[in-house]
Amino acid sequence: MSHAWAPLHHFSWDVPLVRILTGMMGSSGCFCNLSLFLLLLQGFGTPFNIDVKRPQIFRGPREAQFGYKVLQHTAGGQKWMLVGAPWDGTADDRKGDIYKCIVGARNNSACTKVNIGDMALRNSSKQIKNMHFGMTLVANKDDGFVACAPLWSQECGTSMFSTGICTKMDENFQPMENIAPTAQRCSTYMDIVIVLDGSNSIYPWYEVQNFLSNILSKFFIDPEQIQIGVLQYSEVVIHEWTLKDYQTAEEVIEAAKNISRQEGLETRTASAIHKACTEAFSPERGGREGATKLMIVVTDGESHDGEELPDALEECEKRNVTRYAIAVLGHYIRRQKDPDSFINEIKYIASDPDEKYFFNVTDEAALNDIVDALGDRIFSLEGTREYSSFELEMSQIGFSMHLLEDGILFGMVGAYDWDGGVLKESSGGRIIPPREAFQREFPLELKNHAAYLGYAVSSIRLRNGKSLYVAGAPRF
Repeated sequence: MSHAWAPLHHFSWDVPLVRILTGMMGSSGCFCNLSLFLLLLQGFGTPFNIDVKRPQIFRGPREAQFGYKVLQHTAGGQKWMLVGAPWDGTADDRKGDIYKCIVGARNNSACTKVNIGDMALRNSSKQIKNMHFGMTLVANKDDGFVACAPLWSQECGTSMFSTGICTKMDENFQPMENIAPTAQRCSTYMDIVIVLDGSNSIYPWYEVQNFLSNILSKFFIDPEQIQIGVLQYSEVVIHEWTLKDYQTAEEVIEAAKNISRQEGLETRTASAIHKACTEAFSPERGGREGATKLMIVVTDGESHDGEELPDALEECEKRNVTRYAIAVLGHYIRRQKDPDSFINEIKYIASDPDEKYFFNVTDEAALNDIVDALGDRIFSLEGTREYSSFELEMSQIGFSMHLLEDGILFGMVGAYDWDGGVLKESSGGRIIPPREAFQREFPLELKNHAAYLGYAVSSIRLRNGKSLYVAGAPRF
């Protein structure tokens, strides 16, 4: 078992040489003793002794790295020793936790979990594995404390960004607020509405259903990433489902399998586009502020209300809706008709330039041949970008932390391609020095240096009253 020592203070005013027992975690997980000798000059410190004959020993699971951080805490007159255990959890999910241990009990007693991760993220729609809560632990000025999980990550498309998260707890071990200042909205934060032609000429319908299922499987469907809505039209336009109806890829793919062709003798594409842009992206139907708005129109014939297209497209432009348009030529080829007028209309519907937003396929079965190309264009234009250089996406906020008089100083070892950085959070706002602020320390010739600035942070008050913030970069 690992140990965390609870120091029992006996104050002495006339002993200048003090022996302090602290703890250091060994590679085997044991808690090893380290003796430090400090010479305190009279007038420059308050010396005290630690009772080493009658220590109170707290025990916790070795595999949880019990004792990684410790903090004394008082609540309601009761003294506690808080112990970080960042590897607490199962083998496939080291969620991490804080243990609370009563100080002053006559007999050595077991410690109990705070369950900080479950409480802090109980309103989160995503349960991220291997957060390692308890790697950092400091007292807060409001009699509570702050604990961090620097490996808390955001899933964006196929990428995981370890931005980190910290939680403020009150003195009674209840969460007050989460601090995730470097968390960013995913670039896959998109509302996509698919507008399907369901007229009689679309045949066979199951090929359209297959296309729909295949393209939906390409999307990262999640409340924090992509939402999907579907309209079908012929002579009338109906919402098959709205943006807010389904939360997972499995749900929307199952719904796609159950869409029946509407049928009808007319193709009222302008009416469908107008309805999609004015209704489908509305907050009432699940549209989200700040989300990229995309529309995919799939049709096999010229519209019967083509004169209304300019007005419909103007509504889309007003609402910043980007339009992909797919012309299915099967009806024209089967009847040996000239498709040029139809193709020109679909190019008119598509956003500019045509080579990015317009597709045409020979028939309904060929829709599945463009699934990959359509997905690639959507994500290269509006979605996930290639990360050749990181700013704050991998910052690991809370890897280190220091309490200030007016806030908290955080180390961000993963910021700026792991050169590192710092962040100050206070009631007066948030200060994050940009990459350029460290150009003298990390010039371009040291690119990919990975100095880990922020591995440790602290502050110094000078005699003139000025404060300096200190950050360590152990790999510089």
